[in-house]
Amino acid sequence: MTQTETTTPVRTATQTAPIGPDDATAARDGGLLARVNHALGRRIAFRTGDIRPAKPILSVTFDDFPRSAGVEGSRILEAHGVRGTFYVASGLFDRHSDLWTVAGADAVVDLAARGHEMALHGHAHRPAAALTAGAFAADLAANRAALRRLVPGLSNESYAYPYGICGLPQKRWLSQTVRASRSVMAGINLGRTDLDFLKSVEISERSLAAVPMEAWLDRLARDGGWLVLFTHDVRDNPTPYGTTARILEAAVSGALDRGIAIMPVAEALDACGIA
Repeated sequence: MTQTETTTPVRTATQTAPIGPDDATAARDGGLLARVNHALGRRIAFRTGDIRPAKPILSVTFDDFPRSAGVEGSRILEAHGVRGTFYVASGLFDRHSDLWTVAGADAVVDLAARGHEMALHGHAHRPAAALTAGAFAADLAANRAALRRLVPGLSNESYAYPYGICGLPQKRWLSQTVRASRSVMAGINLGRTDLDFLKSVEISERSLAAVPMEAWLDRLARDGGWLVLFTHDVRDNPTPYGTTARILEAAVSGALDRGIAIMPVAEALDACGIA
């Protein structure tokens, strides 16, 4: 993933949009202060954890999430007896865009009942740095309330930044209110790690052209740690922000063949001793 790629940002809560790798265009939505806020947020950690699981871990995550992720993504994971994490932007349920249709509340209920993790992705899917601290806290509270109405017993959720954009006061709030937060900065989580800017790797053809999935899995199996994958839609002709069933299947089967454990983010945090 590079930090020079950009996509068109979301400007309303009524449409969904892709999460680009550290999307500079989304940060510009809030102007210079938002860009500075994001830059500071990336570099300052409010809490860290020592990520050294007993065996290598892979988590498969889906952002937004499109209906195809709920159907095809879950099918592939369940065929191998594993589960994933779905980051839900609750204000976008059933919304249509040129890219995809977002899954609805019924999909959240169904997937949770089948053992998948439901996690936070903001209610309106706005870049954190473009929101005031108060607006961000209110948006996060609305997201959490919507999910907890659908999934009784849900607590101590994790979060993924829309567009990969964070901010210093927003990140501080997350450090006090969620279990961990995932970025879109490429890498494997190993050793002392910023729990509010977990690294991840996008599973799309454009991303894997730079570093193949086999290389990431080989590194994870050799060095240990926790690799978080993320994508959006899963279909034969995915958007630039999604993946194919073939790529996802290869990632899952390749990890299992290497003795890598696959589990949702919450279980991975448990395995790493992160409360």
